[in-house]
Amino acid sequence: MSERQPEVDDRHDSIVVEGEDHDHVLPPSELDPYTPEPLPALKLRLGIWLALLALAVVVAIVVYAAVT
Repeated sequence: MSERQPEVDDRHDSIVVEGEDHDHVLPPSELDPYTPEPLPALKLRLGIWLALLALAVVVAIVVYAAVT
């Protein structure tokens, strides 16, 4: 009673779409290579560093106040 399954390729490009929404289903696009995001502008990076510095100062003051 063993049924033989057909061989399946690793990647099968044909897509069988069934149902009511078969008109607007698109096949998968080819994979794009990874392209990293560009670095933020210098002004934005400076703002981030200043905000982190301010946060570090506040944390240091709270820790100092808790210890003394």
